[in-house]
Amino acid sequence: MKIEYGIDPGIEHYGCMLDLLGRTGNLDRAKSFIDEMPLLPTARIWGSLLTASRNNRNIELAEVAADNILSLEHDNTGCYVLLSNMYAELGRWEDVERIQSHMRQRGLEKTVGCSFVETKCRPYRFINHDKSHIESNTIYDVLDVILRKIWEDKYVHSITKFRPLDLKRKKANSAEHHSVRLAICFGLISTKIRDPVIVRKNTRICEDCHNAAKKISEMTKREIIVGDSKVFHHFRDGNCSCGDYW
Repeated sequence: MKIEYGIDPGIEHYGCMLDLLGRTGNLDRAKSFIDEMPLLPTARIWGSLLTASRNNRNIELAEVAADNILSLEHDNTGCYVLLSNMYAELGRWEDVERIQSHMRQRGLEKTVGCSFVETKCRPYRFINHDKSHIESNTIYDVLDVILRKIWEDKYVHSITKFRPLDLKRKKANSAEHHSVRLAICFGLISTKIRDPVIVRKNTRICEDCHNAAKKISEMTKREIIVGDSKVFHHFRDGNCSCGDYW
């Protein structure tokens, strides 16, 4: 850029390069890249490293990225939640409780996740475990069929590696009835066959729901589009346009 075009790289260019390094799993190089930047890293730059750390299951580097984000943005609830979720996946419940306690002390609350789907020019809103919709019985019947198929195909993480106490915690934090799944199921029963199902979500889609949406698109032969707080996910034939990196 400098030599051939006379353009000095800006922070957005460094962010793109960091994203590429994260996508290839080259986390050590990504961290060195940040350390060597001539510009002061922003919370977004550290956020890219946090995303890469999450996708590559590197909790140590995730903690480094989170510490830097929170030093710049003390009220970044998304950072707290993502780190807490990583601890939960590892069964580190004491760390989960520590993060939640820290959020309470700062007066921070986790954003209530909700999903919206529009049919016949009317929007419908769902929250986790929602049973307020008039079609709730049908929605949950469809979801139960899908969940059984997902478990049969071993499409979700096995929980046999957790201790009994961890199993209870895992069940309490289950994604089976998350809002995005309810919205997708309602979209399936309220739109024409072969029409895409379009859902908007106010928070980042979790990994379990992302895997479930891929499976649903494969089972139903329907295109499912979920726009979360970060990107649009286009699910088709069991795959997602994000390449499982978001």
